[in-house]
Amino acid sequence: MSTAKVVETKDPGPDVDIVKVEIRGRRYTFRELTIAEYDKLIKQATREEPDSDGDMQEVTDSSLLLRLMILKSCIDPKLTPDDLNEKGSKIYRAISSVVNELHYAAEPIKQIKDDDEAAPADEETPKGNE
Repeated sequence: MSTAKVVETKDPGPDVDIVKVEIRGRRYTFRELTIAEYDKLIKQATREEPDSDGDMQEVTDSSLLLRLMILKSCIDPKLTPDDLNEKGSKIYRAISSVVNELHYAAEPIKQIKDDDEAAPADEETPKGNE
């Protein structure tokens, strides 16, 4: 039995990415976690332990963090810790890759030069006094 726990939070809203994949004929839907959700999972996966000098330090269990992220990110089908533990290693690695890409890949950024700025498409360009 797994000790992983899922932290429930509010609906993340429109600023998160959603990806749908198919692995061995089964469809999965994953969503990007918000920073607040990610921070809570980091806290869950972190514990204090002594270093070589006996001083206490915080250590994050990256394997546990990834499992927690998978459980929170997978929205269809909703996975439980037991569901995840029953997956084959290749399926688990495929799911892990999706979650890692969703959370750690660089977001494409468009650099805007001052002369490239234009009024947004849904707003009218201001007109002079009429």
